[in-house]
Amino acid sequence: MPCPVMQAMIIPLVKCKNGCLSDVNNYRAIAISTSISKIFEGVIAEQFYSVEECDNYQFGFKAKRSTAMCTNVFKQTVDYYRNRGSHVFACFVDFVKVFDYVNLWKLFLKLLQDNVDANIVSVMAYWYANQQLCVKWLSTFSRFFTTTNGTRQGGILSPYLFSRYVRELLDEVVQSRCGCCIGGMMLNVLAYIC
Repeated sequence: MPCPVMQAMIIPLVKCKNGCLSDVNNYRAIAISTSISKIFEGVIAEQFYSVEECDNYQFGFKAKRSTAMCTNVFKQTVDYYRNRGSHVFACFVDFVKVFDYVNLWKLFLKLLQDNVDANIVSVMAYWYANQQLCVKWLSTFSRFFTTTNGTRQGGILSPYLFSRYVRELLDEVVQSRCGCCIGGMMLNVLAYIC
């Protein structure tokens, strides 16, 4: 693969401007890829699709879905139960730095189990195993380095790849049948992976 496809620049963005600017956890690392890399990801993205039932509970980066829709489903579910005199308990989970902890080899195995073309998975494995990253801070660039885990936040494929990575977890929650159910549909997990 050509060098421009293999390289990305990481730009740390402040999460909370009123927070401690010297705290590493107050930054989100966004990978800025080259145009060639984005085109390549766009072509590969055409190969990924899913018809799994639990994917209906994922609202991030999907056509005709949004955070507003996810929030609306949550509010309507709570209203449905409260209007019928029931209590509703909710748990919110923020997977901090979630894209950083994806085990790529487990992810690639899951893609193969989904019958994604083995050649595409092989190219992606090579790409991720050999990608070169640098960090830009103000006008200074670090040396290039490699990483062995995680998907790139800011990458075209990253939301799909992470959604695929956690699909079994979402499915187990849905299949537990524990939680809210309206009209036969379980509403016990709403995911917005971005």
